[in-house]
Amino acid sequence: MSNIELEDIDDAANRAHHPSLWVRVNYQIVTFCGRLSAFLFVLIAALITYEVIARYIFLAPTIWSADISLLCQIWATCLGASWVLQHKALIRIDILNARLGPRLSRITECISLLSIALFAAVCSYYGYLLLHESIVQGSASASMLGLPSWTTEAAIPCGFGLLTIQAVTEFFLVLSGEQQHKEGVSA
Repeated sequence: MSNIELEDIDDAANRAHHPSLWVRVNYQIVTFCGRLSAFLFVLIAALITYEVIARYIFLAPTIWSADISLLCQIWATCLGASWVLQHKALIRIDILNARLGPRLSRITECISLLSIALFAAVCSYYGYLLLHESIVQGSASASMLGLPSWTTEAAIPCGFGLLTIQAVTEFFLVLSGEQQHKEGVSA
C-alpha cells in the first residue's frame, strides 16, 4: 500500500473511533450516503444499458428509464457531496497552500469550509422552499411517467443539508487540529 492509502485508512479509523460521538455518527451517516451514492451510479449504468438493449435490440423502449435514471443521478450527486468533502476529494488548487505555513494553511482551510457551509446552507434553504411549493401545488414532471416533482426536488435540501453539516464538522476538526490528510492520486 502507498502512504496515501495508509493515511486514508488511518483517517477513516480515526473518525470511526473518534472520542466525539458527533464525529463518529457523522462519519457513519456520510459513509452510508457515499455507498448509497455509488450504488445509485451503478444502478444508472444498469438502467441505461437496459434501455439501450430494449430500444435497439427488442424495439421496445421504456417510458420510465430516463426519468428513473435522472432521479437516481440527482440523488446520487446530492448524497455523494458530503462524502466527497469528508474525504477531501474536492477539486482543489494547492499551489498556494503548499507555500503557506501550517497556521495560514489552516486559516485558508477554515475560510473555504465556511464558504462551502454558507453556500450549502443557502442552497438547502431555497431547495426546501422549492420542495414545499412543489408538494403544495402537487407538481409532476412533464414526461410520460409523470413522477411527482418532490421526488427529485427533495434531494436538494437533503444533500445540501448534509453538505452543510459536513462542512461545519470539518471546520471544527480543522480548528481542533485534527485536519485530515488530503487525498491524492497514487501513481
